Amino acid sequence: MRNSIMDSICEFISGCPHINRKLPFYLDNVGAEDCYCIGSSPNYPFRKDILGNKIYTVTFDFAYRTAISDDTERGASMAFLEDFNRWIEEQNERKNFPALKENEIGLSLTVIETGTLDEVSEDRITGVYITRLQFIYKERKM
Repeated sequence: MRNSIMDSICEFISGCPHINRKLPFYLDNVGAEDCYCIGSSPNYPFRKDILGNKIYTVTFDFAYRTAISDDTERGASMAFLEDFNRWIEEQNERKNFPALKENEIGLSLTVIETGTLDEVSEDRITGVYITRLQFIYKERKM
């Protein structure tokens, strides 16, 4: 059983085969050095379907701090993000989602905004790329 939905999402995304296992992976904290982060975003609590089941929409950001000082580094980052987006699409098609509680079922995991360079360090050596994603799941009425 999971601690929180964000913990579950963080664990799931950290399993992407394109992730560099040598880099740290954080929840709601982008470090000063190269790293990955899952950041929470404001969400509507839930909506109910006609059977009384709750449908949750969790919007979150995948952040990636990396070197950006030349075209080669920026090109490598864009290639990584393209591969990451394809992996997310494949997981959605396979209905392979973050771990949920027994009475919950994943419905979709999609990229809603592709990776963009969002933040640049003062020395312009590193930057943070942000990809916005959305996970929708249902909590079945017991």
